[in-house]
Amino acid sequence: MADTEQTWRDRMATASFRGFDFLTENHDAKGGRRLVVHEYPGAEEPLVEDLGGKAWNWKLNAYFIGKDYDLERNGFLAKLAEPGADWLTHPWLGYLWVRAHDWSVHESNDKGGSCTVSIDFVPGGEQPFTAEPDRVDVAIDRTRKMADAVVDDFELEPMSADGMTAFLAAVNQKLEGLRQVISLATLPLTWANQIMGLIAGVKGDLATLMGLPSAYANALRSLSDALGGGSAMAALADAEQTRVVSRIASVATATSTVALSGVAATDGAVRRNLLQEEALRSRLLVTAAAQVAMADYQAEADRDAALASVVTAIDTLLPSLPDPVFQAAVAARAAVIEALLAQDLKPATSRDVTAPLPAVVLAYRLGVDETVFLARNAVRHPLFVIGKVYG
Repeated sequence: MADTEQTWRDRMATASFRGFDFLTENHDAKGGRRLVVHEYPGAEEPLVEDLGGKAWNWKLNAYFIGKDYDLERNGFLAKLAEPGADWLTHPWLGYLWVRAHDWSVHESNDKGGSCTVSIDFVPGGEQPFTAEPDRVDVAIDRTRKMADAVVDDFELEPMSADGMTAFLAAVNQKLEGLRQVISLATLPLTWANQIMGLIAGVKGDLATLMGLPSAYANALRSLSDALGGGSAMAALADAEQTRVVSRIASVATATSTVALSGVAATDGAVRRNLLQEEALRSRLLVTAAAQVAMADYQAEADRDAALASVVTAIDTLLPSLPDPVFQAAVAARAAVIEALLAQDLKPATSRDVTAPLPAVVLAYRLGVDETVFLARNAVRHPLFVIGKVYG
């Protein structure tokens, strides 16, 4: 039977000050209030004056043991002697911003090979400024991690030769549909040309890419990255930004069907692989929509419309996501919401429309261009607009 009895070293805890680790076994913490008690002749009750809280005092004993204990002791004492405050990793109280106030060293002949340093720590004063991470950077990082999880999850089942031929034809048809959708999104010319070139490259090398599913997943990942992080994004007006986000999000959540014939129509592996490919494409397009949405908006309505498109798209996909992708998608969703809602924007002009009116009429009354009005309000039918609209 193994000996499970703890040694004295096992009972020690590890602390650290200025990056120097040391062993300790207990601690004392002392606080209080600075009270002045005034006792007056003839008065039964004293007057107690409260001058505020006392500075906390934390005491730790640092133990250095072994044949080279003196070298460790000297190194630790040099750290204590440095001026200024620093972080103390306290085994029981966590991180404390402190100064080493005073200390004493205890050594004796009957304890050769060890020494004890008793240190009194006091508060270090004002803590150093810690920069907060940029919310937009965090959101973009979360969407990229979601894309990583999506790519890692993609795999295909083995298929027959006929099944592979049908599968490639179906995927090629879906990519052509994506190309047509992107061409109708009225993206800036250089941005659109780059994306069209990537789609053409994937289609041209489809058979080779499908031989290694991870290569195809990475190719679509490059496409979604280009779609979501185009340099032309910064030049988009708010209404255009909202329209592009809405367009990409709607494509991501749209269900496409491809008619299969022959052997492929009854081949379960082909159908399951097509569902896997569609899931990959949809999930990556959602990450692209989220990245496009990360912009500085001027109007609250545009920001809210873009945010709603992204959140709705993610929520649509969540029920079908495997656990790693689900966790990454939830984190991305929260980060996007936090980043966009942190923007302090003034409410846009709004109007409640009780009877259907044409969009061109409402745009004129609100003093905005019709195309801006359509994008800002996600109008489904320009002749019959009803409800709350923003200008």
